[in-house]
Amino acid sequence: MKLEQKLAICTPRRTPFAQIAKGLGAYPAHHLGQIVAEDIISHSGIKKENIDGIVVGEGFPSTPNPARVIANLIGLRDEVPSITLSNNCVSGLEAVSEAARRIILGEGDLFLVIGEESQTDMPFIVKNARMNKKAGSLEKLKKLLPDNLPDGVELRDTLEDGLDDGETSYGMQVTAEILAQNYNLSREITDKVAFESFKRTYDASMAGRYEPFIIPMKDDEGNDLTIDEAVILRKGLVENPSRMSRAMLLFDNPQSKFEDFLKKYGKYITRSHGPTVSIFNASPRSDGAAGVIVTTVAKAKALGLKIEGLLSGWRMKGVHPNLMGIGQAVATEGLLQDLNLKIQDMDYVEIHEAYGATAVAAMEQLKMDTGWDWEKMFDEKKINPNGGSVAIGHPFGATGVRLVNNAIMDLQEDTNANKILITACAHGGIAGSMLIERYTA
Repeated sequence: MKLEQKLAICTPRRTPFAQIAKGLGAYPAHHLGQIVAEDIISHSGIKKENIDGIVVGEGFPSTPNPARVIANLIGLRDEVPSITLSNNCVSGLEAVSEAARRIILGEGDLFLVIGEESQTDMPFIVKNARMNKKAGSLEKLKKLLPDNLPDGVELRDTLEDGLDDGETSYGMQVTAEILAQNYNLSREITDKVAFESFKRTYDASMAGRYEPFIIPMKDDEGNDLTIDEAVILRKGLVENPSRMSRAMLLFDNPQSKFEDFLKKYGKYITRSHGPTVSIFNASPRSDGAAGVIVTTVAKAKALGLKIEGLLSGWRMKGVHPNLMGIGQAVATEGLLQDLNLKIQDMDYVEIHEAYGATAVAAMEQLKMDTGWDWEKMFDEKKINPNGGSVAIGHPFGATGVRLVNNAIMDLQEDTNANKILITACAHGGIAGSMLIERYTA
């Protein structure tokens, strides 16, 4: 969608992203969102009565309509509409888009947008219990667990279930390896993109470039957490790049042989050359939240807000669920067509690295379709110049808004940059792309 009236992006802020069950594990997702919401209000100087609505993106909401819970916790007026969007890993981008739609439709002038996720808080569940009289209540379950569950009643991990749908799609790690095979991606190129993600994130964090965006927090041990936790944990990898090639492969290890992978998932594999996806070229499981204000330029000026960028358009598109990552190319091409632009017109690209393979495959598809020399742009640090999801982390619903924040970083660090493309893929095959442009008064 092309916006005739470009909208202002203001006050990009976020928590550090933490590893699952580590630094931020004690916070439910909506408490992380609350922290970001309160921080944005404080930093922006807006009054709560200026907020016309709150939109939250959360891939797997842990409480009913967390947007409304956050609105209540931070003391917004009772009449303020609050909506939560769940669109897997593009929930954050969808939340930004939804705020823009509501402004375009005249439902308000200023919306608070939060992307959030606590993978730590995703529960283990007992599935089908209510269908069995022996297990149909909590008290009955307590007597049966852990060893005497009736046939058909099973314990499930909602996080693992969330990585596929149990019906039409494989796990995201499988889709990444499928793309690596179909696009003939070597482990070397996916490792290169992943290593650069680690190094660039580490360098930016150590240089304090993330400091204006990150809300200092206390970790699970009471220590200050001021940068993304994975950066701290992967310092040794940055210092010793050879560890990349020694990382365990997900589909070729003592428990899993690559031949079995090809047999099981061969329906979607057009060619094969060897396994590529490892624990180091995949994004980690994470907790965190990010936020921005989306408003009109006129409203931003009236309230004295600093306009960090302009939202100029977005496009959501889908591909087959088992080819998930390639959706970033499809959504990007749709957006560029809407805007009558070429990808070569982009000064920077912020692409979601669910896996090194998903990012590279999407860029390879764009290269085939448009002639885009992504390798040159990547080496010039015009793609994910301050790192990406592999290193920063990937709290599902937060990533889309984090990408917006990184786009603002690009505009701040390079005064010659004017157009930043954001793109992300999601489980189920949905993908989104967005254009953020420099504001000039």
